[in-house]
Amino acid sequence: MKKVCPSTSELQAFEAAARHASFTKAANELFVTQGAVSRQVANLETWLGTTLFLRLNNRLVLTEEGEFFLEQAQEALRILVESSRHVMSGKGQRQYVTISVPPTLTIRLLMRLLVDFYQAYPSIRLNFPPYEHLDDFRQNEEVDVSIQYGEGEWPGMVTSYMVGKEQAVICAPSYAQELELDSPDRLMKATLLQHFNVPQAWVQWFRENRLPIATAHIGPSFSQYEMIIQAARLGMGVGLVPRCLVSDELRNKTELVEPVPTCQLARQGYFLCVRKERSEDKAVRTVVEWMRGLDFGPFISPNPAWDE
Repeated sequence: MKKVCPSTSELQAFEAAARHASFTKAANELFVTQGAVSRQVANLETWLGTTLFLRLNNRLVLTEEGEFFLEQAQEALRILVESSRHVMSGKGQRQYVTISVPPTLTIRLLMRLLVDFYQAYPSIRLNFPPYEHLDDFRQNEEVDVSIQYGEGEWPGMVTSYMVGKEQAVICAPSYAQELELDSPDRLMKATLLQHFNVPQAWVQWFRENRLPIATAHIGPSFSQYEMIIQAARLGMGVGLVPRCLVSDELRNKTELVEPVPTCQLARQGYFLCVRKERSEDKAVRTVVEWMRGLDFGPFISPNPAWDE
C-alpha cells in the first residue's frame, strides 16, 4: 500500500529533535539510539521531498519548511494523545492524570492526603514524573496538572491558590540559643539560607521588618525547600520556608524551632495550574476539584504571635 502520511515514530523523532536541536538528546528522551532518530528524520525528509534540518556546527537548525512542519507535527501528536485519552475514558478503562509537583510538597504534605483520593476515586491513577518548573512544564505535553510556586499568574493556565503563603523562620534550637535569636533584628547576625528560585524572599522579609538587608549575612542557596529544612536542622543557618512544610517539626520543637514569629504573608505560594485545553477533561477535572477542596488547616501550625 502506498504510504499516504508519515508514521508516528517519524513524527515523534522529528518533533523531539527539533525541540532539542539535537539527535542525541532526542534519542535519550525517546529511549532509542541516536542512529534510529537520524534514520527516522531522514525517512521523513525523503518522503516529504525537502530538507527539514540544516546541520551546523554539530547543532540542528530548522529550515523554513522544517519550522512549518514542526508546528503541524506537534498539533497532530497532540490530537492523537487527546483522542486516545477520550476513547480510553469512554470505554471505562483506567484513567490517568499526570501531575508535576515539587518534591518537598509531595513528601511533606500531599502524600499523606493521597490515600483519601485513591479511596474516593479508585479508577483514576495519578502519575508523578520528575518535577518541572512552569516554563518546562508548559512545553511538556504529557503533564496535565502542575503545582507551581509563584504569584499565580501564568499565561495559558487556569490557576488557583492552594497553600504556602504563610511563612516560618526556622533554625535548630542550639543555633537559636547560640545567637540569641529572640527578635527580628538579631537575624542580621545569622546565616540566611536561600532558595535558588525564590531569591527575594529574605529581602522582602527584611523590608517588611524595616531592617537593612545589606547588613545581613547571605548564606548558601539550595534548589529545594527540603534542603533548606535539613540545613537549618543541622545548624547551618536560618531558613524562611512555607509553614505548611514544617508544621510537624515546629510542634515538636526538638529539631527545629521558630525563634522569630512572623505573621507576614509571602507574595508567593503554591498554586494549582491546569492547562486551559485540559481543564474540561473529566479525569483532570476530578483531580483538580479534589485538590481545590483540600483542607490544609491541620498542616499549618499556629504562629505563637497570633494567639496573643
